[in-house]
Amino acid sequence: MKLLRLFRRYDRIKAAVMLLALAVFLAGSCVRAACAYAAILRAPAEYVCTAPDGFRTILPKLAENERVRGYSMQTTAALTAQEHTLNVTGLSPAYLLDCCGIEAPFHTIFANEAAWTAFGLDAAEQSAQVRGTLGGKPFSGELIREDLLPDGQPAAVIAVTAAELHDAAELRVCMTEPDPDLLGQLGLQIMNPEAQTASEYEKQLVLLRIRFGALSALLAVIAAGAFLRVGSARIHADTQEGK
Repeated sequence: MKLLRLFRRYDRIKAAVMLLALAVFLAGSCVRAACAYAAILRAPAEYVCTAPDGFRTILPKLAENERVRGYSMQTTAALTAQEHTLNVTGLSPAYLLDCCGIEAPFHTIFANEAAWTAFGLDAAEQSAQVRGTLGGKPFSGELIREDLLPDGQPAAVIAVTAAELHDAAELRVCMTEPDPDLLGQLGLQIMNPEAQTASEYEKQLVLLRIRFGALSALLAVIAAGAFLRVGSARIHADTQEGK
């Protein structure tokens, strides 16, 4: 009750309490941002690569590296049906299962929400039968909306055979954490540097939030301490006058 009376009577005590509450809020924001930063560091990263000297000597090294979750040669083909077109990436069934969590049968295309919408399909549906052409060849199969695929840009994948991937010129590598330098050391050239740039930008943004929050919390605590000292002096002076 005494603290409540002091809070009601002295504006400096009110300011100190509010600043301390702000410091606690900012500290909590820093903790949440730090958890988000840790999640970014642990998040898998996918890279599309080429190898000027060929993939023959590189693939065994990728298989032996613990930071590589999976890899697959990849193809890209346009799916066309009913005046709609969608780029579809062909990958090995093992890669789709190990790196995307998708158990993909052949002749089935999996699309994220952005690709599903771009292809003109009903947002309320989860699958649709498609008849058209894929890479200029007749295609008839199922198109499934898959939430396991990263959203944002339209993305669609299909499982293809080893024979279809044999002459592919691109390699997709999934790593347990971002490490483009390792791929460069193995002789691979990254074709999607924008993914690396976006990841670095996101990390820098989260770090900036952590630093700003920590500094703001510290300043709030310092200001609260100053108000408490001034308020204590005023309370002491009022007590002496009362005597």
